[in-house]
Amino acid sequence: MSQLSRKSTSPRRATKPSRFTKRYQRVEDLSVVHRHAAGIDLAGAASHFVAVEIGDEIEVREFGGTTDEVKALVAYLGAQGVTTVALESTGVYWMVVYDLLEAAGLEVYLVNPTHVKSVPGRRKDDKLDCRWRQKLHKYGLLSASFRPSPEDRPLQSYYRQRTRLIRLAADELRRMQQALDVMNVRLHKTLSDLAGVTGMRIVRAIVEGEHDPAVLATYRDPRCACTPEELQAALTGHYLPQQVLALTQALARYDLLTGQVTDLDAAIEATLQQGLPSADEDVAAHGAATPMPPAQGKHAPAFPVRRYLVALTGQDATQLPGIAASSALGLQAEMGRDLTKWLTAKHFTAYLTLAPVPKISGGKRLSSRTRPGTHPAAVIFKQAAAAVSRTDTALGACYRRLAVRIGAGKAIVAIARKIAEQYYYLMRYGQAYVDVGAQREEERYRQRQITALTKRAQQLGLVVSPAA
Repeated sequence: MSQLSRKSTSPRRATKPSRFTKRYQRVEDLSVVHRHAAGIDLAGAASHFVAVEIGDEIEVREFGGTTDEVKALVAYLGAQGVTTVALESTGVYWMVVYDLLEAAGLEVYLVNPTHVKSVPGRRKDDKLDCRWRQKLHKYGLLSASFRPSPEDRPLQSYYRQRTRLIRLAADELRRMQQALDVMNVRLHKTLSDLAGVTGMRIVRAIVEGEHDPAVLATYRDPRCACTPEELQAALTGHYLPQQVLALTQALARYDLLTGQVTDLDAAIEATLQQGLPSADEDVAAHGAATPMPPAQGKHAPAFPVRRYLVALTGQDATQLPGIAASSALGLQAEMGRDLTKWLTAKHFTAYLTLAPVPKISGGKRLSSRTRPGTHPAAVIFKQAAAAVSRTDTALGACYRRLAVRIGAGKAIVAIARKIAEQYYYLMRYGQAYVDVGAQREEERYRQRQITALTKRAQQLGLVVSPAA
């Protein structure tokens, strides 16, 4: 008898019963979520392709990129009875399309391109892309990205432009420092801030032609920490005409940018004034009962930001650790005044890319990292966490403990997430933050460690007792 026949006649082993068995009703097709849906593919500034379901067919039509063509696109969708539209965030071309569709009363889904690409079955083509997007949106397979309400968008635009101008002004300040370094004028080495009162006085005097160290030292402000002798020694340099010209041009650009920042501050104040519950209401009346100190910081706006935000939202975000008035303004501009779009604080921090995304396989956690990318609001929370790390607060103690274990970078993200959660609770539920202090936080951590050790000792049949 062959080996094959012997194996075939051997008794079969009994199969092990399944640990879980359940039968479900078979579903032949996906259910339709958006019956009157359309998909738009933004092919750049030249044209846009639109896919609309008409009867049993899908009609794809191309429209130009001009404003009149976009308005014709909106009118076409209205004539076809479309109620919701899905489009990708491609460059900046989607903004005017989004605004006109929203103004026409259509529900617009701004879709992340990564979410669409992750769904299999798509072929790359402009005409096919809009059909594929319409199909996914019809069956509810696309989720809308967050965009502030129309009332909050001007504030977001002004704040982002203000941030860009401040960064450009910082570049010009570094160019001034480079010109001084070439001339061996150690002004920015002696002063804590070249853009301060003393620094700007001396730089403007150098630009105007004054190079005598003794005369330049007389521009010292009485509040300056360095002595007149130290300042005079630092101003003794090798002044070169070409570097003085470079310093003059950098100063002119710096003054231009700071002047534009002042203009933006006026626009931001007017926008906040329009968003108040009553247009003729005085902002000072809101804070008369609770006096607030002026905003501090190098780039803080000149108007009372804190009073406006309290009057607008009813909450004072500056009570949170590390959140200054400028930071609260940035959070208001980026996230808006309505946080109900996120169901929980976990959803909120996950959107900000501050929450870890664990990768689990076989019941074992392989890694746990945050998603790539950085939201502008997340940058503000990280800056607040860096400021808190040096304070004698509960979050400061928590940061120092985490920095030893996981490193400073990850500890900053962890503390930023805690501050973001407190911001969510404050702005949505009005839950104020109460700091228990660094000592109380360390004591709570010690009690958690003792509880964990006691539980582990009981599992091993041991008893934990305090040392004498």
